[in-house]
Amino acid sequence: MKRSRESNRGDEAGPSSGRGRSKRSKIQACTSCRKHKTRCEILDGFTHSKVRCHRCKVLNSTCSYETMDKSLFVPDPPASPSGSDVTVGAVVVDGLSRSATDTSSTSGAGAPDASVLNEPFMRADFMWSFVPQDLDWSAPMLAIQELCKQQPTSAEPTVLPAINDQSLTNILTQPEIDQHLVIFSAKYAPWMHFPLIHEGATPFLDLVCCTISSRYLDISTRSNIAPRLQKLTEDTIAHMIFNPAGYESLETIQGLIILSLWSPICGISQSGGRDLKMLISMAVSMAMNMRLNESSALAKGLRDNTLSATPRHNQLNYEVELNKARLWIVLANTESMLCLGSGRKPLSRRSQADIDLIPLSSPTTISEGRDLRIRLIAEVYNAAEEGMSVQLTHRGEIDSWYTGISSALASMDRLSRLILPLSVVHDHDKFYYHMLLTILLSCRHLVLYHALLHARRIVRDANNNTNPMWFLEIRPHGLNVIVTWGKELLQVAEALLVSILQIDYSLLATSPDSVFTMIGFASGLVVGVKFFAAERFGIELLGSGDRLLDQTIQALSHGSFSEDHAARRCAQVIHSMLGSWQETRQSSGSPLDALPHLPSPMSYTPPPDSSLSQHSHSLDPSIPELPNFGESSSGVSHAHVSASGLCSYQDQEFWTLFFGNDSTDYLKGPRNPADGGRTFVGNPM
Repeated sequence: MKRSRESNRGDEAGPSSGRGRSKRSKIQACTSCRKHKTRCEILDGFTHSKVRCHRCKVLNSTCSYETMDKSLFVPDPPASPSGSDVTVGAVVVDGLSRSATDTSSTSGAGAPDASVLNEPFMRADFMWSFVPQDLDWSAPMLAIQELCKQQPTSAEPTVLPAINDQSLTNILTQPEIDQHLVIFSAKYAPWMHFPLIHEGATPFLDLVCCTISSRYLDISTRSNIAPRLQKLTEDTIAHMIFNPAGYESLETIQGLIILSLWSPICGISQSGGRDLKMLISMAVSMAMNMRLNESSALAKGLRDNTLSATPRHNQLNYEVELNKARLWIVLANTESMLCLGSGRKPLSRRSQADIDLIPLSSPTTISEGRDLRIRLIAEVYNAAEEGMSVQLTHRGEIDSWYTGISSALASMDRLSRLILPLSVVHDHDKFYYHMLLTILLSCRHLVLYHALLHARRIVRDANNNTNPMWFLEIRPHGLNVIVTWGKELLQVAEALLVSILQIDYSLLATSPDSVFTMIGFASGLVVGVKFFAAERFGIELLGSGDRLLDQTIQALSHGSFSEDHAARRCAQVIHSMLGSWQETRQSSGSPLDALPHLPSPMSYTPPPDSSLSQHSHSLDPSIPELPNFGESSSGVSHAHVSASGLCSYQDQEFWTLFFGNDSTDYLKGPRNPADGGRTFVGNPM
């Protein structure tokens, strides 16, 4: 299928728009992507002299864009980019785009109430001034992922072995393969919430499961085996990219889902690591070609005996269609998890049939419990995507903006009531029921963050100035929602960290990589609020924030398998953020708690009768750590970065209302995740 897109210039802006932009010619997908009928995207900005699409960059292949004029790809502030097949040099944020190289907002030319749909998105960076890296914080999950990709200073990218393994049996014996599959089934399959579908031999699915479970090998064995497994996996994926139709199967879709959730931990390959969005997009395309998105309606019709008698329907089997429907919903849920907060929109869509297929009833078996989790996660992501899709382009939309955000939050409130008791009242899968709450808190956190960013951008006048009491100008139905939601944003972030600290770190270690991104974002927001409370309001944020961050670092470090495990990378980022904050406190003369040592990942010692290990723990102070974010590579301090009045979190009047007349009444301890962060845990500090 030939793909093309309009240039990111505002093509629809005619004379009536007052902007006078001329049409740009279409930019087709590059030659390689057209040849192989794959999505063509430019995701990495313009930091190099030549432009290459993301697929060609990952495959390290020649891209026809390299010979084109770079100026063709530089975007102006766009109209809605929905439906575009090539995303050029911009981070797409819920229908709005912002150049990856933008550092300021342009002044509005109209009255204060004029639409700002075509204006650059307001920078969210200023609450994150303590992070010296140039990142787009309007896509916070993507920004945290970029921070977590940093290698420790002494680490080198893994050089994949030159051995040309042709199959899994060239690397592992059959008993070893069976043992790896048992480990994957026990440790990771429960995150999928349905039993893996095996139709005959499944060499690719077995390879993927063994690649992920290889983290349980002892260190010396893993250093030899895991890179070979990773190389064979990457070689297989490369063949899929060039011939996706030849690999379409339930086996391949399941394998791609797994690889998009968990990365191998034997180091980043020389190609820079896999592109999770490419993997999940490939899986979605295969699933839609196989019509898995119709399976829920078919399974429901078979169950309720409402399908018409057609040759196709007469050949259907209920259990087969039910398993396909489960796979489709899990696939859509996984794509939502990867896209939320990243500025990307999922290709898949959950239908009402997907939701209605699984009843909302108290489970009596493990299978029923897993089905219930599939549905609840689907509804959580539906609510989150509803909230993230709400736009606020001018003051006339304030009431509808408030209604849209409130509707999404109300849906999450309803789901919270259903989710809260599950880990207590059921004896099976307690950890996975508990993690439902963590996912719900993360989604609520993202929706609140999104709402406040959109609110801040509409209160500018013709000179790009704002009233210091700007947040009082946004009062839908007379309600001061900005202060209310601002408080809840911080409360939910802390509640999420409390939720994480309530679980066994050895179970936390099995979480999908995106869970650690959620934790990193919540931790970063807590640190960011601390900076602005101190620098703009002149007070130190009371509460247990530092201890929460300290214990989060410890839990992630103890639960990580190696230096390049996502948990370890997240711990390093939070450790650096906390170090920057403590340096700021020290420079202001405040008492300074010692920055906690960053523990080493857990090491593994195999039992006498097995090459696979059970975990034990050791500390290795020699493991290098990332530098504190308080200093750049040049040694220039970022602890006191001063930003102009562009961020919703830096106005003194906002903080006055945020904390109240007596700041000691604000935070009296960490928030309780059991009620969504509405009450306190423990004694006041």
